Amino acid sequence: MEPVILMPKYRKGKKPTRVRKPSKPIDGINHRLLREQALQAKPVELVEIVEIEEVPADDAAPTRIELVEKAKELRLKFTKRTSDEKLLTMINEAIGG
Repeated sequence: MEPVILMPKYRKGKKPTRVRKPSKPIDGINHRLLREQALQAKPVELVEIVEIEEVPADDAAPTRIELVEKAKELRLKFTKRTSDEKLLTMINEAIGG
């Protein structure tokens, strides 16, 4: 009788190792192929985007930053939980009276 030689793959109590297949992309796009094509393509010139800051109108309400700066100038005590309306009334009271 020949002795049965078990390969490591089929030892008792061990699961055979599986060969993993490459996963399929969920969206159906092969991103690796897209990257390779992008590297082979001619480089595109980058255009600098300039952001234009909008100047607020003179009759616009003051921003939170402006209110905080003015309150610090007037040495008013406030916290980050102080609302903009409350801070504005505090500043008006300090200036007016």
